[in-house]
Amino acid sequence: MIRQRLTSLIIAAAWLMPSLTAHAGPERLVADLSNDQVAITSSYHGTELLLFGAFEGQDNDDVVLVVSGPPTKVAHRRSDKVAGIWVNVETNIWQNSPGFYHIFSTRPLAEIASPDVLAEAQLGPAALSLEYVSQAKDQNSGNGHGGGNAGKTTGPAKAATPAMINDLGRNMTDIGLWAERSDGVSIQRNTLFRATLQLPKNVPPGDYEVRVVHFRDGQVISQQTTDMTVARKGFSAMVYDFAHKYSMLYGIFAVVFAVFSGWLAAFAFRRK
Repeated sequence: MIRQRLTSLIIAAAWLMPSLTAHAGPERLVADLSNDQVAITSSYHGTELLLFGAFEGQDNDDVVLVVSGPPTKVAHRRSDKVAGIWVNVETNIWQNSPGFYHIFSTRPLAEIASPDVLAEAQLGPAALSLEYVSQAKDQNSGNGHGGGNAGKTTGPAKAATPAMINDLGRNMTDIGLWAERSDGVSIQRNTLFRATLQLPKNVPPGDYEVRVVHFRDGQVISQQTTDMTVARKGFSAMVYDFAHKYSMLYGIFAVVFAVFSGWLAAFAFRRK
């Protein structure tokens, strides 16, 4: 698979060479992944993917790669001291926040383009147009990262402030789901580029978007988008589907299994 995709990259580079020599025609860009179908099995502990491509580049051009998806709800809780005890005083639910968001670039985004250009190109957490809704105090639930019942919310969705986006980014970065590497893209001879993507063991399943943006003199020259899928396979997929489709039965089974395991361990030690 990797050999086939690298072969396609070489063909793409050869396809671009005539226009590089003539310096004519529209700017072109091709990109691909070493694997666009990632399977999460019971033995999955993370994996590494190669993002690569070819483009019509010049000296001092920049390339930005963005891997994002799937959208999810994320609980953001703020704690404060009440009567000397730390308690949750505020809970907000982010709406459709990227469950995974990694950015790779040839240098820091602030050096590549102005904030207005980055916002128009939808690059960086500040350009995601994130919104949140408040959650009722007595309905706190979930694990703070999507996938659970977010509880009862109150009021309309509100636009997030830069400080709130920074807090969200810091929390998601701590668990490996968001990242920004300002030196993550390497370019060879202004024609080939590549970056290495590390998918952590807690990567959320779903459909992903991989976007490549070519900058020159602070402006977007060309871009391309490709897709990637992360899916649960095998026994882990069966357990995941059963837990979400039949949550009550799964809870009962988990309790019965825990009781039986404890009884079996006590019986085994008693016999010894």
